[in-house]
Parts: sequence; structure tokens; C-alpha cells
Amino acid sequence: MYNEKETDLIVLCSFGQISYKFRYKLLSGLESSKPDFLKYAPELIKSVGGGVYNKVREAFYSGAYRQKVLKKLEEKGIICVTVFSENYPQQLKNTPAPPLVLYCKGNLSLLSSRCFGVVGSRRTQSNVLKKCAEISAQIASEFTVVTGLADGADTAAAEGALKSGSLISVLAYGFDYCYPSCNAALLKKIEKNGLVITEFSPSTAPQAYYFPLRNRIIAGISEGVLVVSAGIRSGALITANYAMDYGKEVFAFPYGIGVTYGAGCNLLIKKGGTLTENILDIFSPFGLDFKQPEKKTLSKEESALLAIIRGQGEIFVAELAEKTGKQPFELIPALSSLEIKGLITRIGGNRYSVV
Repeated sequence: MYNEKETDLIVLCSFGQISYKFRYKLLSGLESSKPDFLKYAPELIKSVGGGVYNKVREAFYSGAYRQKVLKKLEEKGIICVTVFSENYPQQLKNTPAPPLVLYCKGNLSLLSSRCFGVVGSRRTQSNVLKKCAEISAQIASEFTVVTGLADGADTAAAEGALKSGSLISVLAYGFDYCYPSCNAALLKKIEKNGLVITEFSPSTAPQAYYFPLRNRIIAGISEGVLVVSAGIRSGALITANYAMDYGKEVFAFPYGIGVTYGAGCNLLIKKGGTLTENILDIFSPFGLDFKQPEKKTLSKEESALLAIIRGQGEIFVAELAEKTGKQPFELIPALSSLEIKGLITRIGGNRYSVV
């Protein structure tokens, strides 16, 4: 599944004892996938100790250990995309410190799509959260929305874009964890309908200093970043500053005087960020237009069937019939109508799924 260079990086990143910065040093600035243990032995021994150094060096070249690492990832349903992989995002690769490995669950094709970051504060007013979800859904008509998994603005952005499937959520920890735990169900939905990525190996627990590191990925993979809310000391501002450093477009919702959770947004606008009130403020700099999608009128039966299919993800006609108390042939007209309206699709085996 992985070539030798990809496996090298996956194995190297499995050693939690070696710091993020030291991994780059061992690879001599990504000139090679093979760590130069001998060249950096004195520094590495000083950092982690002689016993750990010998253990890591031996394990790296051990065929049994390499297979064990790959097998564990496979068992967890994780696919790795390394900086040497063909489908590694070019935007992210062009940043000063791209992640060596992206651990992924979901639709990998989204890594090759045009991406746009949407971030904000955990403490965001409900009316702003509603606007965030709305504009994220609109952004998803042209871009893949990239956000985190925090409560508040991240959750609103994810929920807004999730229906389209054009959503990447970037974690600041490994897949063995979910933080906050209240978003566990949302995380599963994104894994199923979008894509979840992290640079941290599965057993890496959340740590406060991992979140700013994560934010550089959101900024790096995106063509632009929208900040919907931010205090003066906000993680969303860190993401925006990364974006500015990378030469990306930064957008921000405007706030009134004295609104603390919007002070960071106003600061970004002062620094050259685009004051954003609607989707055209975002699309215009990219030469894009936005047309409000035509609302499709559904019958009562169509609405009921669509709700069931959306809740299941995909479902057999026989199951639909059982849930609605009808015969399968009685459902065909409504299912055909939903197909024509572009809301569901037949995926073989007499099954349907939402588009």
C-alpha cells in the first residue's frame, strides 16, 4: 500500500520520543526519507538518552516493527498520506514546515480540492454561529471547507459544510481521542461524509501546545481563511496570522465597539483582512460568483423518504419499505422524483444514498 519512502516517514513519526523539530533535522530538510541517525547521534542521545536512541534506531530498520506500525494503522481504519505521497496537498507542501505525515479517515480526494479555512472562537454568539453555518455551506459550493473540531465556531462551520461533503476537519491530537468529547458524533459524521486529518499518531493525547501547531495546517492547506469570531488572544488569530505569513487571503466578520469576542476580527481588518458580510465578499477576490440554489419543493412522502435516507447514509429499498410501512413498488415514484431533483442517487444493489 505504501512505498518505501512513505513507510520510512510513517515509521519515523511513530516514535513519540523524537520531537517534531528533530524529525525534520534527522531528514536533513526532507532531502531524504531515511533518518541520518549517525550524523545527529550526539544531539539525539543528549535529547532522549542512549537507551532510547539505540531502541529507536534499531526499530526503524526492523521489518517486524515496520509491519506492526502499518498493521495497527490499518486496524484503526487510518490511511497515511506523507509529504512524499502523490496526493499530499501542494498548498500545504509549500509551507515552511509541512507535516511529514497526515493520518486520515474519510474521503482522501478532498486533499486535492480547493480548500478554504473557516475558524472562530469557542465563545461565539448564537446569531454569529448561525451566520457561520450559512456562509460555510455557501463556501462549500466552490471550496472544501477546512476547520477544527472545537465547540462553537468550528462546530458551526462543520455542520454548515457537512451536508455537501466538502469538509475537512483538522485535529490537534491522534485518532484514539476526541476533544471535546461532546463532538464525538460529529467526528464520526465527518469521517463518513467528509475527511478528518491530523499530523499526530493515533495514541497522541490532546495537549494545549498542539493546537497552535494544528492551526498552521488549516492555514497552509487553504487558499483563504475566514475568521468569524476571535478575541485578542485567540487560536483563530493564530490561524489567521499563519495565513497572512503564507500570503493567503484573510477575511473577517466585523464587530461593534466593545465586543470582546470580535476584537480580534476587527484587528485583522485593520491589518488588511477583508471585511466580510456575505459570501460575495469572499468569492469576489477569487473571481467567483454565487447563485442561491433553487429551492426544491418536496411532497410529504418525498420529505419523509429523504429524511430516512439522510439519517441512514445509505439504505436498501426493502428497509425503506419496512420503515414506512409500504410495499417497495409503492416507493418507486417518490424515489425517482428525488433522483431527478438531484437529492439522492442509486448506488447499486437496490440501495439509495443522499447526494
